[in-house]
Amino acid sequence: MGWIQNFKGNLGSKLQQLFRYIKKHPIKTFFYLVLLGVMGVAILMSMIYFGVFGKLPTAAYLKGLKNPVTSTIYASNKEPVGYYFLQNRSNVDSTQISPNLKNALVATEDTRFFEHGGIDYKSYARVFVKSIILGQNAGGGSTITQQVAKNLFGREKQFFLSTPINKIREVFIAMRLENIYDKDDILLLYFNTVSFGENTYGIEKAANRFFNKSPEELTLTECATLVGLLKAPTYYNPRTFPERAEERRNVVLSQMEKYNYLTPEELATAKTPLKLNYQTPKKSSSFSNYYKEYVASEFKIWAEENPAPDGHIYDLEADGLSLYTSLNVDIQHYAELAIQRQIDQLQNLMDRYWSASTTEGGKEALLKKIEEDMGVIQNMRKAGKTDTEINTFIQQKKERKYWVVGKGYEDKMQSLEDSITKSINRLHAGVLVMSSTSGRIMGYVGGIDYGFSQTDNITTPRQVGSTFKPITYLAALQTGQEPCSFYDNRLLTYSKYEDWRPRNSDHTYGGSFSMHGALAGSINTVSVAIQMRTGTERVLEQAKKMGIEKELPNVPSIVLGTADISLMEMVRAYASISNGGNKVKPFAIERIEDEQGNVIYEAKPAYEGRIASYKNVKALQKMMEGVVQGGTGSRLAGYNIPFNLIGKTGTTQNNGDGWFIGCSPELVVGAWVGTFDKRVQFSSTNMGSGANTALPMVASVFKDLSYWRRPILTNFQYEMDYFPCWPYSELSATEAYPLALSDTTYRHFLRMRDSIRGIPLLEMENDSLVPFQQKLDSIVKDSSASQLKKPLSPS
Repeated sequence: MGWIQNFKGNLGSKLQQLFRYIKKHPIKTFFYLVLLGVMGVAILMSMIYFGVFGKLPTAAYLKGLKNPVTSTIYASNKEPVGYYFLQNRSNVDSTQISPNLKNALVATEDTRFFEHGGIDYKSYARVFVKSIILGQNAGGGSTITQQVAKNLFGREKQFFLSTPINKIREVFIAMRLENIYDKDDILLLYFNTVSFGENTYGIEKAANRFFNKSPEELTLTECATLVGLLKAPTYYNPRTFPERAEERRNVVLSQMEKYNYLTPEELATAKTPLKLNYQTPKKSSSFSNYYKEYVASEFKIWAEENPAPDGHIYDLEADGLSLYTSLNVDIQHYAELAIQRQIDQLQNLMDRYWSASTTEGGKEALLKKIEEDMGVIQNMRKAGKTDTEINTFIQQKKERKYWVVGKGYEDKMQSLEDSITKSINRLHAGVLVMSSTSGRIMGYVGGIDYGFSQTDNITTPRQVGSTFKPITYLAALQTGQEPCSFYDNRLLTYSKYEDWRPRNSDHTYGGSFSMHGALAGSINTVSVAIQMRTGTERVLEQAKKMGIEKELPNVPSIVLGTADISLMEMVRAYASISNGGNKVKPFAIERIEDEQGNVIYEAKPAYEGRIASYKNVKALQKMMEGVVQGGTGSRLAGYNIPFNLIGKTGTTQNNGDGWFIGCSPELVVGAWVGTFDKRVQFSSTNMGSGANTALPMVASVFKDLSYWRRPILTNFQYEMDYFPCWPYSELSATEAYPLALSDTTYRHFLRMRDSIRGIPLLEMENDSLVPFQQKLDSIVKDSSASQLKKPLSPS
C-alpha cells in the first residue's frame, strides 16, 4: 500500500505547484487555456470533417436531394410491395411557396438568410455572449440551411459531446448545400422536409392538415400560424393549444413588420382570431408497412457496412434502389387473411369475456383507476363536480373515433368508459412464415393494422410460455436423456429458489410422465425436473446455438417461458428443429440494385453450424408431433391438413400471451396473440390459451399451402413409428420405465388407433368462436421467488 501513499503525496505536490503558477501568471494561464480550447475545437472539427463520427454526405449526394428518387421493394415474383420516400413527404415546387411563407420564415428563424453562406457568425456571437457569458436565453444560432441539414440527416447520439458534434456536422453540410443550391432552392428543401408535428412532414401536408388548403392558397395569417408552429410543434399546435398558437402567430407577424415585410396596417389586419379547418388524418389500414420497416432495418445494417463508391451511405429515401426480397405474395396473403379472420373473432370474444384478474377489485376497479387518472376527470373534480355528475359524463354516449381493423377510424356511439375499455382490451397479433432450410422470410405480418399500431409484434420480445420447452428438452436429449426417460409428476417446493412451487394447470399430480408425454401435455412439474437435471447453463447454451441472441435470465423458470423473446428468434430456433438441426439466419433481402440496375448486393445464405446431433433433433421432432396429435396442440387435427406437422403451444400467466409455432420440414409458421396492457386478459384459459388464439392462424396458413398444385410442403420422416413407451403411467418413474419398454400392448393400441385415422375428421368452419374444451398448457401459479426475476408465466 506504500505506493498509493507515494502517489497521493506526489499528486498533491504537483497540484500545489500548479495552483501557485496560476496565481503568479493568471494572464499567461488564461492564454494557454484559450489556446488549448481552440486546439481542441480544431481537432474535433477535423475529426468530424474526415468522418470519424460518421461520413458527411458528398456534394454528389446532396445534389440529388432536391428530387430524391423513390426506392422500391419487390416480392419474390418481382411484384412491387412497398416504396420508400424521403420522410414519406409530398413535395411542392417553388411556385407553391408564396412570398408570405418565405418572408415569415426568414423574419422569424434567420433574418440574415439572404446575406450569409450557411453560417451566421453574428448569431453565434450573440449566443456566445448572451447565453454562455451572461446566462440569458438568447435562442439558437442555427441558420435555415443548418436546419435543412438537421431535417434531412437527423442527429445521431454519440458516445460523448453529442450536441457539439451534431451541430458542427450541420455546419459542414450547410456550407456544402449553400455551394450547390441557390437560396430559393434551400427554402424549398426546408419547407418540404420540416416537421409540423402530428407526424406531418412538409408544407403541403401541414397546409392540408390544419387549413384544408394547398400551400399557395394560404393567407398571410395562415402562413404565420404554420411558421410559428415550427418553434415547438407540440406546444404551439393550433388544434390542441389555439391560444398559444395565436400568440405565437402574432410574434411571427410582428417579426415580419419589424423587418419590413409588412406594413403596420397589414400587421393589424392579419391579427384576426385563429380559425382552422382541421382535417383528421386519414390513416389507411396496412399490413405491408410492418414488412417495409423490417426490410429497412435489415437494409440499414448492410448499408452501414457497405458504403457507396463515392463514400456516402446508401439511403432508401433518396437513392432509387431496387430491393428484391424473399416475400412470397401468396403466403403473405394467407397470413394477412388468417390474422384478420382470427382477430375479428377473438376481439368479439374478448369484448364479452375480458377480465383484469391481476388488479385488486377486477375490471371495475381498473376502469375506475384509469378514469380517475384522466385529466378531464381531475379537472371536473377540481371544479367541484359531484360523483353523480362525473359518472353521468363518463357514461354519456356520443360519437367517438374508433379504429376498425382493415378500415381505419370510424365514428361509433360510445361512452367514455366504452372507449377506455375498447382501448385496453384491444388484441394484437403477429404472424411470421420462414423457410426452415435457408432462413428466407416468406410471410410477415407484424400487427393487426399498421395505421393503428406501429409496434412490430414479430421483433418485439414477449413472454414465450411453453414454446420454450422444446429447447430445454433438446438440451436434455443432448445430455443422454431419452424420450422414454420417466419423471415423477410431483408438486415440489424448491427451497433454493425461495420456495418456488411450479404447478400444473389441471392441479393434478401423481404417477409419472415420459419425456415425450410431458412435452405433449406441457406438464410443468416434469419440465422443471428435466430442466433441473439438465442444468440451466446447458439450456441457455442450447438456446444460443439455435439462434436466440437475446440475453436470457439464468433461472430454472426459463423452461416455463418466463423470458421475453421475440417471435422472430423463436421461429428461428424452431427452424433449426424442423430442418434436422442446422442453424439458420433469417433474412428478407435477396438482392439490391442501384438506380442504373447494377447489382450491389446479393444474399448468400451461409451454413451456420449444427445445433445438436441429428438423432436427437429427429427424436425431438417426433416428440413435437405428439403435441399436435394428442397434446395441447391437438386442435390442429381439426383442419385436416394432409401433412404431419409438428409444433408447440404457449400460454403465459393470466392468459396475457398466446403462442403457437408449427413446422413442416420446409417452413416454420409462428404466431403470437395478446394485449399490450397486461392488466387485461381473457377471463378463462380455455379462451386465452395459445391453442385457441394463435394456433388457428398457423393452421390456416398451412391449410392454404396444402392446396397448392405443386406442394411446397412434405412429411416428416422418422426412424420409428412410435415411441416404445407410454406418455403417462400411474406408477412411479422408477417402476414405469422398465415396464413401459417391455409392454407391447401399448404399441398394438397405437397401430389400431392409426388404422382408423383414415376416417375424415369434421373440418372446422370457424377458427375461433366460443372455443371447445381442449387440453391446455400448464400455467405457472403461486410462484413469487425473487430469484426468478419476474412473475412466472404460464407455460
